[in-house]
Amino acid sequence: MRVYERLGVRPVINARGMNTMASGSLMPRPVLEAMAEAATAFVDMAELNARAGERIASLIGVEAAHVTSGSAGGLLLAAAACMAGTDQQRIRQLPDTAGMKNEIIIQGCQRIQYDQALRTAGVRLLAVGIDEACTPRDVEGAIGDRTAALIFIVSPRLGEQGVPVDRMAEIARAHELPLIVDAASTLPPAAHLTRWTDQGADLVIYSGGKGIRGPQGSGLLLGRADLIRAAAANGSPNASLGRPCKVSKEDIVGLVTALELFLREDHQAEWERHLHEARQIVEAVAGLPGISARIEDDQSVWTAPTVLIGIDERETGLTANGVMDVLRHGEPPIMVRVFRGGALLVDPHCLRGDEVSVVARRLGEELARVPVTP
Repeated sequence: MRVYERLGVRPVINARGMNTMASGSLMPRPVLEAMAEAATAFVDMAELNARAGERIASLIGVEAAHVTSGSAGGLLLAAAACMAGTDQQRIRQLPDTAGMKNEIIIQGCQRIQYDQALRTAGVRLLAVGIDEACTPRDVEGAIGDRTAALIFIVSPRLGEQGVPVDRMAEIARAHELPLIVDAASTLPPAAHLTRWTDQGADLVIYSGGKGIRGPQGSGLLLGRADLIRAAAANGSPNASLGRPCKVSKEDIVGLVTALELFLREDHQAEWERHLHEARQIVEAVAGLPGISARIEDDQSVWTAPTVLIGIDERETGLTANGVMDVLRHGEPPIMVRVFRGGALLVDPHCLRGDEVSVVARRLGEELARVPVTP
């Protein structure tokens, strides 16, 4: 790890899962080799983008695909595609949306901080319903002359009292509007690559650098061929809104290679291995005063069995954020995260070798520690 030592950076044990804060995932050696080979020649980037999209669409079994700069880049390009299409005048005009349909309807109970990528394109996000719930009537009542699209956000335990994706697709079709689905962090299993298009989504966004184990800065945009063409027209290497969201030739080749490997993996065996690790973590904190732990193992929601640890602050004097910080700055440094509702989330998806034993031990130590009252 000398490359990190030279920069004064300490590698961490990643127990928070495949997410950007912990640098995504680790790429398999064939992906690294493909990227190194891609770096040895010049190519026409527009041609590479097009051919890579064709290969990805063929592998997955969808109408069309485009490689993006992560899922945030996918959100930006999806929004631009729905507003400007392939009209060159409108493409050059964005993010000024004068004269365009520029509203995207989102359920209020599905708002996330990353929807800023939509607003960057010039979108006016119209949140409907309330913070906890939304109804089909709320969605339909917001559709008007300025509506460009509907969006559905997929994230564990988010918007559970809202309108499901298949119903959102019905509403979108009835009003001849596209439905965008942000499914960035929903892989594996591989079946999720077609889960939302099968339910009627027109564009679906995935991260390339998480479950697929491709380059961290890559992403996938899948769906209707006309909208994918529009997304490409609004993206790099063109002089357009998406020009800053550039994806290198190395990343494009790396993502295609990673996807080929991903589709051949035994994801059920991987799930069972992580379930065993999750049980080890629960056992390490079981019985501690003021501490509760449970495993979330719904494969339709989670990409790996995940441990949620509840901390009674009044009984323990501890907080989830405090424990997270102590682990992050300890030895060895361990990254976990705090989930909605304040539980400490431990995701074994990225643990390697015997790291689960280290994580379990350190959690047990810190959660058993009673702070000294000043």
